[in-house]
Amino acid sequence: MSAVMPSYLLASLVWAFVAAPPVEPELEPDAAPDEPNPAPFKRDRDPAKDLPKDERHDPILPYGENPEVPELEYAETTPPPPELEYAETTPPPPELAYDQTRQRPAPADEALERESDLEDEPGQEKFVGRQASPQRFLVEIKFGPYLPNIDGRWTGAGFGPYTTIYGRTDERGVAIREPRQGLFSVAGFEYQFANFAGPISIGVTVGYFRASADALIDDPVAAGEYTRSTADRTVFSIVPVTVLLGYRFELLADRFKVPLVPYVRAGLAHGFWLEKKGGNFSTNSAGQQSRGSSWGWQANLGLMLRLDFIERAAAIDLDRMTGINHTYVFGEWQFSRINGFGSDKAMSVGADTFLVGLAIEF
Repeated sequence: MSAVMPSYLLASLVWAFVAAPPVEPELEPDAAPDEPNPAPFKRDRDPAKDLPKDERHDPILPYGENPEVPELEYAETTPPPPELEYAETTPPPPELAYDQTRQRPAPADEALERESDLEDEPGQEKFVGRQASPQRFLVEIKFGPYLPNIDGRWTGAGFGPYTTIYGRTDERGVAIREPRQGLFSVAGFEYQFANFAGPISIGVTVGYFRASADALIDDPVAAGEYTRSTADRTVFSIVPVTVLLGYRFELLADRFKVPLVPYVRAGLAHGFWLEKKGGNFSTNSAGQQSRGSSWGWQANLGLMLRLDFIERAAAIDLDRMTGINHTYVFGEWQFSRINGFGSDKAMSVGADTFLVGLAIEF
């Protein structure tokens, strides 16, 4: 009996658990029978979780008009702006009370004059305003026509040797007129070592002149035939080098702002010359090469126009930034006697001519 009772009780408990019907959830009193029971309200509940979501799991918010917002009535015309009242006169600015005890009185003219006349104290520098940079040098470049006076000593019949080769010719190549003037280029540099109402200087110039023509045929030709070769060219070059002592009168330009600066220079000249035919040195009947040099003298008289007057402020800034004191355009007449000081054994390669150029002082 005692062994049967535990088995009966265990079987009864198993049958009650399997055969018992499911327990339905109790509905709230206000909920309808066919509606699901709403979840109880919680304070930490997120309302966005109850909204439908899109494919990105973002809530889809409902759209629609807010019935609580009243409709706006629009005016048919724009109302005019309000009329502004303008004052007939501008009110005076308010008076500011300055503390006169803190104002520094301006120095009297007599005090400024006395201060400007005071000598510098030992070890102290007196302020004298902006000073121009030191002026010691001048560079120039100039150009002009040039015709060397090589035939100046010719006393024979017809044209001299230079005109015969480089002169203007007829259709057969025979010289009929003197040569045309060629371009003469000169570069110069001078050092200004003293100043007496203007700088006194010593300088050097180097020039260059070149003439060319069809070479003459050496073999004699019959009358009326062409006397020059179009295959070869004859080139004659001169390089005069001068050492000149000069003076430039700049007092009017410095003190009275007159932009004209006259000058004069003179000194020794040495002219190097050579002639080539077909790329080789020409030779005379004795087989000597056509090259050499001549001594002489040269003088230049000119007038310069100082360009600072165009924009004086720009000229001051140029001096402060680069050290260039003045810039000039100028013209001059050149007297050149490079003929061995009159020697019959030296070729005369000088010429009197007019030159124009640009110069810079620094």
